[in-house]
Amino acid sequence: MRIGLIALSGVRVRTPELAAMGVTLPQFVTRGQVIASLPSLGLLTVAALTPEDVEICYREIDGMPPEGDIEPFDLVGISSLTARIDAAYRLADRYRAAGIPVVLGGLHVSLIPEEATRHADSIVVGGAEGAWPDLVADFRAGHLKPRYDGLQRDVFKPGSYVRPRFDLLKGRDYNRVTVQTSCGCPINCEFCAASLRITSSFQQKPVDCVIDELKAVTEIVDTPFVEFADDNTFVNWKWGKALMRGMAPLNLRWFTETDISVADDLELLDLMREAGCRQILIGLESPSPEGLQGLDPHDWKAHRAENYMEAIERIQSRGISVNGCFVLGLDSQDASVFSNRCSDPIFRVAL
Repeated sequence: MRIGLIALSGVRVRTPELAAMGVTLPQFVTRGQVIASLPSLGLLTVAALTPEDVEICYREIDGMPPEGDIEPFDLVGISSLTARIDAAYRLADRYRAAGIPVVLGGLHVSLIPEEATRHADSIVVGGAEGAWPDLVADFRAGHLKPRYDGLQRDVFKPGSYVRPRFDLLKGRDYNRVTVQTSCGCPINCEFCAASLRITSSFQQKPVDCVIDELKAVTEIVDTPFVEFADDNTFVNWKWGKALMRGMAPLNLRWFTETDISVADDLELLDLMREAGCRQILIGLESPSPEGLQGLDPHDWKAHRAENYMEAIERIQSRGISVNGCFVLGLDSQDASVFSNRCSDPIFRVAL
């Protein structure tokens, strides 16, 4: 049996109407190119969950045959973020029209399963763990179900956890490689599309498993730049320090996402620097404390706002840059937020 796993990664800026209106999106295209260079960690995990006697072909949509042609498979699995879901649906429809069954999965499909079912023979809601092995077995038996639900918890426990098939990346031109250390985030901001939407709780992978994956990446990709596919890597400082000590001998360069409290532990910051951290993304969300009210259940971010400047300076003093992210159009904001942005010290430091 031959299964094709097709990823639709990254962001594409191909809207002539917006360009004609003067929407140039400075730096957005550059970031889109970086994002587009990331492999689909979810599909590499799907590949690892597939029986060894099944041939797996990992593809990126931009390397597929042109419209009208398809690469033959017995079964096709497609994963996409919302930014490219329409292209994913079109591709799925092409394969189904040729008589090849299609399975759709990913965050968008998990959040809007009713929409996805119109373009698939089966969908996977949630992660692949706990779902994909059963799906393959059912397909072989000729009894593919319309929906499979992945595990909500214990995804990193023995029996559920698998090391992604990083070997499928060999010979491919990716400027970054993703490795996951955790899923979900306990802060649970109301606007966030984090992986907490497809898991029942914040879960962290054992440190030895992460180190094993990182070593596997270095065997496949020359001088990889690692991007941790996490929502909040350093929630648990003790765990984070153990990971940093394990990573230090690997001489890697890496990026991750976490929250502003990482600046509270100076030992952790020093260990991050020694382990090769180059940048962290932090959701600062608003240039004013008022805008942070009600973003999370306990106003955790609002209480931290007055210390943003000091925290950012502590992080950057270690040679770790801060990619500050903000939300436009919060309920408490009006047009004045734009005219005040340049005078606010948070913008000057973080951006």
